[in-house]
Amino acid sequence: MSDAVKLIRVTILFALLIAGSASADDASRLRDGGPPTGIRLAGTEAASVESKVYIVQLRTPSASEFHVSSATNVIGKPAPGQIQSVPVFDRNDAAVQSHVLRLETEQTKVIRSASPNIEPIYSYRYTINGFAARMTPAEANKVEHMPEVLRMWEDEVRPLGTNFSAEFLGLFDATVGLRGESQLDGEGIVIGVIDSGIAPQHPALQDTREADRPGLCESTWSEASLLGRWLCKRYDQMEDVLVFDPPANWNGVCETGPQFAETDCNNKLIGARFFVDGAQATGPIDIGEIFSPRDVDGHGTHTATTAAGNKVKASIFGTFLGRVEGIAPGARVAVYKACWLRPGATRASCNTSDLANAIDMAVADGVDIINYSVGSSLFTVIAPDDIALMAAAKAGVLTVVAAGNEGPNFDTITSPAGNPAVITAGASSRDGEHSLEALQITAPPGIAGKYAVKEASFTPPLIDRGSIEGQLVLVDDDDTATIDGTTGTTFDACQSLINSSEISGNIAFIQRGGCDFDVKVANAENAGAIAVVVFNLSGNPIVMVGDSVGIDIPALMVGAADGNLFLDEFNSDQTIDVVLNKSFFLTETDTGNNMGSFSSRGPGPVADILKPDITAPGINILAGSTPDAANSVSGELFAFLTGTSMSTPHVAGIAALLKQAHPDWSPAVIKSAMMTTTYQDVTLSDGTTPAIPFDFGSGHIDPNKANDPGLVYEVTADDYDAFSCGVTSPDITQTRCDELQASGFSFAAADLNQPSISISGLTSTRTVTRRVTNVSDMSETYSAEIILPPGIEVQVTPASITLNPGQSATYEVTFTFVSGPLDFYRFGSLTWVSSDHAVRSVLSIRPLSVTAPGDIIAFGGSGSVTFPVDFGYTGSYSPGVHGLNLPLILDGFVDEDPDKTFTFRTTNGVTAHLIDVPSDQIFLRFAMFDALTDGDDDLDMYVYYCPDSVNCTKIGQSGGATSEEQFDLILPGTGSYAVLVHGFETDNVAGGPGSNYTLLGWSFGLIDDQGNMTASGPAIVNAGTTGDVTVTWSGLAPDTIYLGGISHNTPDGLVSLTVISVEN
Repeated sequence: MSDAVKLIRVTILFALLIAGSASADDASRLRDGGPPTGIRLAGTEAASVESKVYIVQLRTPSASEFHVSSATNVIGKPAPGQIQSVPVFDRNDAAVQSHVLRLETEQTKVIRSASPNIEPIYSYRYTINGFAARMTPAEANKVEHMPEVLRMWEDEVRPLGTNFSAEFLGLFDATVGLRGESQLDGEGIVIGVIDSGIAPQHPALQDTREADRPGLCESTWSEASLLGRWLCKRYDQMEDVLVFDPPANWNGVCETGPQFAETDCNNKLIGARFFVDGAQATGPIDIGEIFSPRDVDGHGTHTATTAAGNKVKASIFGTFLGRVEGIAPGARVAVYKACWLRPGATRASCNTSDLANAIDMAVADGVDIINYSVGSSLFTVIAPDDIALMAAAKAGVLTVVAAGNEGPNFDTITSPAGNPAVITAGASSRDGEHSLEALQITAPPGIAGKYAVKEASFTPPLIDRGSIEGQLVLVDDDDTATIDGTTGTTFDACQSLINSSEISGNIAFIQRGGCDFDVKVANAENAGAIAVVVFNLSGNPIVMVGDSVGIDIPALMVGAADGNLFLDEFNSDQTIDVVLNKSFFLTETDTGNNMGSFSSRGPGPVADILKPDITAPGINILAGSTPDAANSVSGELFAFLTGTSMSTPHVAGIAALLKQAHPDWSPAVIKSAMMTTTYQDVTLSDGTTPAIPFDFGSGHIDPNKANDPGLVYEVTADDYDAFSCGVTSPDITQTRCDELQASGFSFAAADLNQPSISISGLTSTRTVTRRVTNVSDMSETYSAEIILPPGIEVQVTPASITLNPGQSATYEVTFTFVSGPLDFYRFGSLTWVSSDHAVRSVLSIRPLSVTAPGDIIAFGGSGSVTFPVDFGYTGSYSPGVHGLNLPLILDGFVDEDPDKTFTFRTTNGVTAHLIDVPSDQIFLRFAMFDALTDGDDDLDMYVYYCPDSVNCTKIGQSGGATSEEQFDLILPGTGSYAVLVHGFETDNVAGGPGSNYTLLGWSFGLIDDQGNMTASGPAIVNAGTTGDVTVTWSGLAPDTIYLGGISHNTPDGLVSLTVISVEN
């Protein structure tokens, strides 16, 4: 807002203040609902006064951002046609250490100024400047309003989202393979794994390897046959060879704790830390957890060994499965345990406060790549780990993030997978085999064979019981009680069994559902069962959890299809004989290049940033596990796991190979090399339907081609900062954004120099800019080849570029909508082709019918304003008029809240207003202004919906550092709204103690033309054109603010709304 506009607004507001309270007339749709007596929170909603963990970010740049800024100032801007090169971040640099000291001093000052009782849990210095601390709401309120504070979050719990992978990816190809022809193994690269910890004794993580042996002795034949074991025995007796030297330039530590000594680290596993304070502050930890870097989940060991594990023998329950190794076995591993088991859980979860510190320390320690198989429920790119990971990218540290396991629905990618600074990996299958635990049916002959199972986590291990044989008997508890609206069965074992004479000495067969698993097993055991087989209600078997107290028989689960098959046999009066044995496996063949149905889908949480970036193997991956599993099968060093958490370390390992081959490549260059060299021959999980970019991003990773991409899309720190300036609540100061804008940077997400190009709203024509750099060793001429998105014209300028090695060029791509259905994405590609390279970018374009400004502010008792509207269709158009309406003006007084703690109340520093909203309203706004208080006050506004004028539910708030507050709601419900004004801090000089203020409220309806505003625009529009809409108003009363709207109506109805505020 310009200074002139600000002056006009202040003058109007001052006049409103002098005029005092105004009762609503017919031009205001809102009504004063009278005294808010008896209002209360609806249902179980409660105002919490307990302390919680908060993460606070301060405004001063972090150490890594300071380093990038300082280095850029020293080096200067790159020459035309060249890309920026920034020295690697080093926390031991004297300037960095001095800056860190300043950050620590500032953090201490903020904390002590807020309250002497606040004890920080973590101090973040390297990728985010701030701290995590347990605070009361009062303390948190005070901290949030301090001028040094940029933003604050409540701590959140995050979920954790062979092996034939290397062969499937072609890494051992003798002609072009990164591991074969190029002899790359990740040597000298450090992969930081932020996860559930590590099993330090795992053979895949030792700094030695087995002596070389013939190829036959590497195969399953060497273990499965007497001749093989005899011939290869002498190689097994050879001493291991030391293959890892001490790492250079490593700043990390080996943090000790229970069952984790300093000697558990070595020259392969070079560092280990753990972060548990956030988890402990927000809830209990499982009794089986170990408060050290040691893994009791298995997830962390699996991801670490997938990325960088040594080549070792793999077996599960004594069955040899072959020799497996990570993608980059020469890379070093540093572990950051930030994910912990909650009581009874089989998979760890992670607190954001712990994760943020893990990222901070990983960058400070000197990792090259971060493997981050962690998700969230937040559709944002400004969560604490988002900010830290973008700072890491600017400092030269690449992060690979799991896309998430919430597919196959679209728009299921969340933070931090939506962050443009990371590589987001979806999961797909690879060719090969995988093994499943199994039971064996020996009779009747028609169903004899092996069937996949999962063993329960709370029952005695089957491996300790040997082989269990018996008759499978369907239980009968003689009860079909209805639970949660579902009628039970007599075979769910939720009550004592009445057929114990049949069950005794046999294996009980039970349906899932109706009660806890431990109840089922206990009832079966009490009836004399020697083991239990539960069948699932849908899908595959799962690991059952429960209370182990008093349970002394093993339990397994089979999938729904197998369970129903067995039920059919029982219904036919067949007798089923079964054998349970931990050595039984079912081998299944995998077909590659099928997307996992679970893999989260795009387009992503940020408009015009396409996610995921890539897909990689993540289904049935055999890699390391922990023998110390707390709530699942223990004693095993390997496991098959599935998920985007498994595809992530594949990409991290490939990144290590590329970083070894090209030490000067930045994170963005590595990402670009991977994305522009993918293949797209990928299907959905059905094996036939072609996948689309929302499934796999650019396509399936092709690591050998990524080693020589030709052109790359570099993203500098300036580019990332410009992107941040364009998002809501940017992580960048206004001064920095002004500098970037003056230098010609675009804040539009579509213009961020990503390899993919996405436009989420195209109505006419849109031009985006990209910059490519030649990273090959030869001069090449490239021509643009386009596969058009259906109904979209694409123009590339220039259409041909010639670049010498290291040289850069900028090009523009113009998209014009021509025809086809609206509001659906269309896909195409742009490929720069030379004699030796093909550099492909995916195009993702969504045409819309109308795009128009969301808000317009105008001034004067009469006047007009014209604004452009883009049209993506051909047909009739009309701008509709709603308002202009006068505000409801409510004067009030609020005391200063001595505790600075907001809770739902109507006294003691909180004043409530009840406001009635009529039916058929399409927009509602409440606002307060600094000029409408009697001093230098900080008042906040909390809004509740109270449809019956009594029971209220919170729907929003506005709580900045001043009294400039605004709340908007589209399509408000009919009834009463309570607006609670909180006196966080008042000026007790001007106007005396407390604060006198004025609250304004407006709404307008679907049919609500007040006769003081008109709108005109084109009657007929054509797709791909822009038309002007002119709004004219007159006869407005002085010294007030009117509000209305202009609706944009097509043959399909109202499709968009522009809110207009006129201040006179």
